[in-house]
Amino acid sequence: MARIGFIGVGKMGRGMCENLIKKGNEVTVFDVNRENAAFFEGRAVIAASALEACRASDIIFLSLPNSEVVEKVVGDLLVDGADGKSVVDVSTSDPNSTKRLYADAKAAGANYVDAPLLGGPDDTMAGNAPCIISGDKDVVDELIPIISAYASPIDYFGEIGNAHTVKLAMNFTGLMYAALMAQMFPLMEKQGIDIKNLFKVMNEGPFGNWVFDFYGKKYVERNYHMDFSLELALKDMTYVKRMYEKHNVPAFLLDGGLDFLRAAMKDGRGKLDYSEIAATMREYLELAPYNEE
Repeated sequence: MARIGFIGVGKMGRGMCENLIKKGNEVTVFDVNRENAAFFEGRAVIAASALEACRASDIIFLSLPNSEVVEKVVGDLLVDGADGKSVVDVSTSDPNSTKRLYADAKAAGANYVDAPLLGGPDDTMAGNAPCIISGDKDVVDELIPIISAYASPIDYFGEIGNAHTVKLAMNFTGLMYAALMAQMFPLMEKQGIDIKNLFKVMNEGPFGNWVFDFYGKKYVERNYHMDFSLELALKDMTYVKRMYEKHNVPAFLLDGGLDFLRAAMKDGRGKLDYSEIAATMREYLELAPYNEE
């Protein structure tokens, strides 16, 4: 049984934390949203702060919205004292930030790994979310039996920051493909094409894949139910943009995608689902929004 701190028990964190508790670990939970933390009342210790959760734990999981928040939590922990502790960042973070935090943690006598997931909330709750992990191999080997409570398979990607880099690569590909469809389907509708039939033909043909099916249905049905927020997508794509800037090369297609996302953000859709970018495109094309005719 491990002493675990779990900071951030929102949509993704809840399933991870739930399965860690089910495995008999002693878990201390903190979330800035008290309702999220209260879900674990009676089954975990509810901490009053992130630092309190860190102090009570040997292994600390972070499922947080961005690297700025991760840096604040880890910075406070390292100042307070983290010798012998292990930090597992399951967020989608900036790899450069991850590498800096790893170096700071090592200097303070702590371990640090990045272990983002490739599945969604249902996968984490079911205990079979695919996971990629990077960091010192000996530390990773010690942590895998703990992480396997909610993740399968778990793929090792080498030195620190690599897992976050791979996660961004996957998000880059998937989100930009979804953005392409968000432009294409409204344009075809404007041209008088039956987009439901178009979706059927494309999905049953060479374009059929998970991203096309998942987002395509949202676009043609105009049902932009919440799965992954636009503001988080923009955050991830901004991290990818930084990679291109680091190498002083243009991002080409990404730049257009970022412009598209920012236009939707200006419409006040940041807290809504990523697929809301299609609603922004429909407005540009002067098409009826949502299910209005």
